[in-house]
Amino acid sequence: MMANSELERFVQAIADDHGLATGIKTLGSHYDVVAYANIRGYAITLAEWGRYLAMDWLQTSDADLASVHRADPAHWSWAFRQLSRWRALLMDGAESEGMLGPADFAVTPDQSVAQPASIPASSLTDAEKDAALASFIQLVKTRPDLKDQVKSARNQDEVIGLAQAQGFAIDSLTLLRSWSQVSDFSKPTWFGWFDD
Repeated sequence: MMANSELERFVQAIADDHGLATGIKTLGSHYDVVAYANIRGYAITLAEWGRYLAMDWLQTSDADLASVHRADPAHWSWAFRQLSRWRALLMDGAESEGMLGPADFAVTPDQSVAQPASIPASSLTDAEKDAALASFIQLVKTRPDLKDQVKSARNQDEVIGLAQAQGFAIDSLTLLRSWSQVSDFSKPTWFGWFDD
């Protein structure tokens, strides 16, 4: 299916006109892109834009497609990352800026103490659960995305859920038993796990 000529003109105008391209730096959604196109005199619809994106994404490498979807909508580069023609406008070095963390939170293979999520915490010894908690805390310290999730947890069940999602079988008794060893009591709850 051919894209409508207005859409093609808009996409090319962004590539050719620095002033027009500067205007997409503030955009953080596909709705905003279509609205911007219409405000600038290019009559396109959300459906046309969506189909155009889908066709472009079908021809995009897995690595580029992952960066499209990991682009932070609050970062100035978000709109530029959405189309292959616009990605070419990004300066060298901009590839690593404005990206969200990976959505795949699978435990890395080197987590030797981690227990598979399929093993219920109730079948492990206290020592195994304590080791799992210690390993989980170490993992959290190396993963800013996971650290933010732990810090924003409202209760111990959410923290336990995060640990279990990473393959660490712990329970509330593990937290209570190990709390004094891993926590700085001058900070609230699990914030004591972190140096900041």
